[in-house]
Amino acid sequence: MFRVFKYKNFRLFFPGLIISQIGIWMQNVAISWLVYEVTNSAFITGFTTFVSTLPLFFFTPVAGVLIDKFNKHKFLLLLQVLFLIQAVIITTLFYTDKIHLLNIIFSGIFMNTLISIDGPLRQSLFINLVDDKKDLTNAISVNSSCFNLVKLLGPAISGIVIVNLSVGVCFIANAILIIPNIILVALMNIKDNSKHEEKNFLNNLKDGIRYVAKTPKILYLQLFLALFCFIIMIYPMLMPIFTKDIYNANADILGYIMASIGFGALISSLLIASKKNNDNLKTIMLTACFTLGISLILFGTIKNIYFSLIIAFLIGLCITGFVTPQISLLQSVIDNNLRGRVMSYNTIAILGTSSLGTIFSGIVTELIGITNTFILYGIILITIACIFYKKLKNINY
Repeated sequence: MFRVFKYKNFRLFFPGLIISQIGIWMQNVAISWLVYEVTNSAFITGFTTFVSTLPLFFFTPVAGVLIDKFNKHKFLLLLQVLFLIQAVIITTLFYTDKIHLLNIIFSGIFMNTLISIDGPLRQSLFINLVDDKKDLTNAISVNSSCFNLVKLLGPAISGIVIVNLSVGVCFIANAILIIPNIILVALMNIKDNSKHEEKNFLNNLKDGIRYVAKTPKILYLQLFLALFCFIIMIYPMLMPIFTKDIYNANADILGYIMASIGFGALISSLLIASKKNNDNLKTIMLTACFTLGISLILFGTIKNIYFSLIIAFLIGLCITGFVTPQISLLQSVIDNNLRGRVMSYNTIAILGTSSLGTIFSGIVTELIGITNTFILYGIILITIACIFYKKLKNINY
């Protein structure tokens, strides 16, 4: 399961990632808490988050070109230093009583601009972290387990810190946690074998789009991911509505449901990491999508809290059971010179469609109700799984 740790670069990459992601989660939760505390407005809190995340949608394609144009190791190190600068700025603003809504928005835009590059850059580096390409899926799965673990730990730690200390301590913690990550990234020895083309930005962007469009192995995987995320990645918005309307319950029940999803996602990533090779990843991905569709139908049909917790675990299991094999299959077929651009498109397939899915889901839920929304989405996922089974069955990865 953890054989990828035999590679020095991954041993340096992984702990730095965990530490820095916990810090980012602490800062994000602290900012949301601070904005709501100051404004007492859910709308302004949501609007602030939305505006701050705009770079994730619009800057990511640019990020892909930059990743393929420059040395990936040096670029990653530079980004970590910029993350530290951002953390120091917001910490200083807070403790000098100069922090206000506009500063928070600009700080969020700065951080999410960095994240829009950091995400696809780290994904494009996986191929350089392992000496044997057969261990690529293991590296991606262990990385996925890191994110799922951090999603459980980060908010919990930040909540404890805010209640017992202060919001500002979360900002300090984020700045401090970035420092060991900078050191670990600096110690990595990555051989970047990609050819950095001297074409202008627009031509590089066109080359990436043309490459995906003309490569069915890549195109179908990314279309599949985009449709999948459009439907399912909006669950954080739907679960509170379901908990309140169906169970008439408080945030504690919502917490149990979300924790079950997170635990399922963590177990799924560890199970995939335990695979000895990359065989059957396509089957796992298709099965996860089909099973998730059935799970959503059951979740919307059978209204029992204990059953819902079991299905929530299965939902988490299937989400990671789809996304991790998709990334692994994609990584195995990409031209190394275009890896940054392709992985940036993959990031858009997750973030961009999820954003649109949130708007769509709000409309659907208003029209047909939360229960019928889950049932409808389950049927759609089953249909999508059947369509892409036909598209992918004759393609070998």
